[in-house]
Amino acid sequence: MTVQEAALLGYTHVKTITAADLTSTTSGGAETESLFTIPKDGCVDEVLFYVKTQFDGASSSDLAITVGDDDDADGFIASATIHADGTPVSSKINTGAYFTVGSDANTGNCKVYDNTTTKTLSAVFTPTGDSNSDISTGEVVIAARIRDFSEIK
Repeated sequence: MTVQEAALLGYTHVKTITAADLTSTTSGGAETESLFTIPKDGCVDEVLFYVKTQFDGASSSDLAITVGDDDDADGFIASATIHADGTPVSSKINTGAYFTVGSDANTGNCKVYDNTTTKTLSAVFTPTGDSNSDISTGEVVIAARIRDFSEIK
């Protein structure tokens, strides 16, 4: 998904993470990639990921992704497998607790931020079988629609 395609779909923020971005050498250790700043007076009303190339590597057997903020690492997207050796998914949208009403995922409207400071939207990558640095291929695009209420005039 290009930035232009994302904009046409209504996303305000897009970032691509590749295997080269995952550098942790701790076996089984989670690695956090900071993606976007969430304004102190705003909301996030949609977050998705799309796997362009499944992740894989010599001795790695799985790679899980979650997307959240400073308060909840999987608040936007609950854990999903994006590794070729697991049972990978190609995309997920709004499956985290912030978008879940009762037991129905993807039913919440918007995670509102009414804070004195900004927050960070991040993705956490957790490998199985080795470290993230042993993953040699893979690419995931993460997109979000983040609204900044302070820009309303």
